[in-house]
Amino acid sequence: MSCFMNLRVADIWACYKNWSSKGAHFITEPLDNHGHEWRCYMRDPDGYLIEVGQYTSGAIERFASFAS
Repeated sequence: MSCFMNLRVADIWACYKNWSSKGAHFITEPLDNHGHEWRCYMRDPDGYLIEVGQYTSGAIERFASFAS
């Protein structure tokens, strides 16, 4: 079985710095995913993957255009 958790945050760099300062061990720094969002990855104490992401303004504008 495989599973992971995906969290969306408003400011990925602030979360990365804040959580790192509190002991979180990230696998990656926040990475640009082709201009659509920023992502970084960490593991929980049981080894499950956690993705932390932030949509870019371009992605949000594109989502909004679909809703119109």
